[in-house]
Amino acid sequence: MALRGVLVLELAGLAPGPFCGMVLADFGAQVVRVDRPGARGDVSFMARGKRSLAVNLKRPDGALVLRRLCAQADVVLEPFRHGVMEKLQLGPEILQRENPKLIYARLSGFGQSGRFCGVAGHDINYLALSGGRNGIPKFFSVEVSTSRTVGTTSRTEHARWWSTFLHNLQDSRWGLHGCGSSRTPVLQAANQRTWTKV
Repeated sequence: MALRGVLVLELAGLAPGPFCGMVLADFGAQVVRVDRPGARGDVSFMARGKRSLAVNLKRPDGALVLRRLCAQADVVLEPFRHGVMEKLQLGPEILQRENPKLIYARLSGFGQSGRFCGVAGHDINYLALSGGRNGIPKFFSVEVSTSRTVGTTSRTEHARWWSTFLHNLQDSRWGLHGCGSSRTPVLQAANQRTWTKV
């Protein structure tokens, strides 16, 4: 494997960190995920090929454990907002002083500078800020209630569909995957289709 012998420390976070750690593990790196105590850990497919341990980085002894691990590591994947690791005395300046070969990869949503650096970054935030959400309706086809056909609709129709969907999500009459309800427009349209085997 291309990365055999490379030690990667993945600090627990959302998708970019676990995905990057998974890819590195797939290429042979030894990936150790550092979780918060009490967290259930990564139980998704992105945990494959990784080991994990629980460390409370907010406690001095926990921070010391991470510093000792970083002294031996080749890569650290850090997913936190700007300033979090510096507040814990675990920023790149300190860790790279103790281990000059350490690659400190910051995977924060909006980076370490700029007006959004202290804000959590998620897909919906990026879409809203970029104007990309205006293109979302092009990817959805929902029932237009007057003609009972499937086609594109206005934004208000999407809001109606999503509110119906969320309401039905709590409806006890729903069967497996919601297919027991005939109140959801997309499911109504899907139930009317005739499927033929090819």
